[in-house]
Amino acid sequence: FRQVITGSGIHALFDLPWSPIYIGIIFLLHPWLGFFALGSSLLLIAMAVLNEYIVRAPLKQANDLATANYNFTEMSLRNAEVIRAMGMIDGLVRRWGRDRGLALGQQGRASDRAAVMSGLIRFLRLTMQSLILGLGAYLVIERQITGGSMFAASLLLGRGLQPVEQIVGLWRSLILARAALGRVERLLDGGAQGERSFNLPKPSGKVAVEQLSFAIPSLQKVLLRDVSFRLEAGEALGIVGPSGAGKSTLARHLAGIMQPSRGTVRLDGADMTQWGREALGDHIGYLPQDIELFSDTVAANIGRFKTDVDREVIEAARLAGVHEMIIRLPQGYETQIGEGGAVLSGGYRQRIALARAVFGLPNLIVLDEPSSNLDADGDRALAECALELKRRGSTVIIVSHRPSTLANVDKILLLRDGAVEAFGMRNEIVALLNQRAAPITVAAQ
Repeated sequence: FRQVITGSGIHALFDLPWSPIYIGIIFLLHPWLGFFALGSSLLLIAMAVLNEYIVRAPLKQANDLATANYNFTEMSLRNAEVIRAMGMIDGLVRRWGRDRGLALGQQGRASDRAAVMSGLIRFLRLTMQSLILGLGAYLVIERQITGGSMFAASLLLGRGLQPVEQIVGLWRSLILARAALGRVERLLDGGAQGERSFNLPKPSGKVAVEQLSFAIPSLQKVLLRDVSFRLEAGEALGIVGPSGAGKSTLARHLAGIMQPSRGTVRLDGADMTQWGREALGDHIGYLPQDIELFSDTVAANIGRFKTDVDREVIEAARLAGVHEMIIRLPQGYETQIGEGGAVLSGGYRQRIALARAVFGLPNLIVLDEPSSNLDADGDRALAECALELKRRGSTVIIVSHRPSTLANVDKILLLRDGAVEAFGMRNEIVALLNQRAAPITVAAQ
């Protein structure tokens, strides 16, 4: 959008309002010339509308395909080690080439159509300038206008029609700029709606989920169906269920990352949307299933890039049981870990991400598969961390397939196909699962 409004083509949009004035002056020269100029303008405008109709669809498809291709490229770069290890380069290059070819094909269709329409409009403009000279010559012969008026009408008509021709030539850029402006407006409007200037008091950690449902309209798929449950402050909940049951989607809603299609998630009785994003972030800790660390120091990652929080960073690292591991790094807490935490192993990254989640002792902590990369020592550190968080009054929600990870939770929520199949005290749900011989088992305490 910035490139379009700062480019030379934007001048055509500023010249366009002058076109009616030029046509009005032609009317003053002679009504016949004015009606001819008006008809010529309407014809070119109709051609411009037709250009929009035939170019919009392939250009939108080309833009969507190009965006998907760029996203696929970024994903491939993030998984470069897997690609190289398993010899996937040739296949991925073919896939990339196929997607890129589709995008370029649609872009070529749009460009060809726009070029044909642009050439046709230019031809019509030059033809109309010649025809108005012929009409003017006839009026001169009839002694209704002078020879100067004839040439003036041709020049004014050219100036009046030229902006329409230029706009059609820039149509592709204008459509992309319009789409970009729409995305910016949606982003800004969403930010304005999401932020609240009123600061609610620090929550105690009570969580209430009321008829929570979430669907992806584009895929016509429902991921969560009328999920409801309550937790008191300081309770620990384990969320279990088969793969694809919606556990991670529920975790994202509990962390305030996603907005439900229907229903609400309440923290101390207040809908999470009533909180400002920054204010809510101070009271929530979140460990995602796919861990991404930032290219900076260990301390900056744990401390959420806040300043003068050295003591809180160390406290969070001790709580996560990773302090001794960090101080053995080459520069300790000042060690640069690279993009995505490339310097560290998977277990290191997960434990540092856990320290980031408990930084500042949030009142609500959501951990999605927190033990997927941990060894036995890491599992013990995670269990001790969860117990200490409960002791300090934090509400802890853990999504996991490992029975050992859920050994210290108070309640268990069983999800299946996005709906709550069972919810209650831990021992009750364990007995129910064992009685049903369910594929999900949790070790008895």
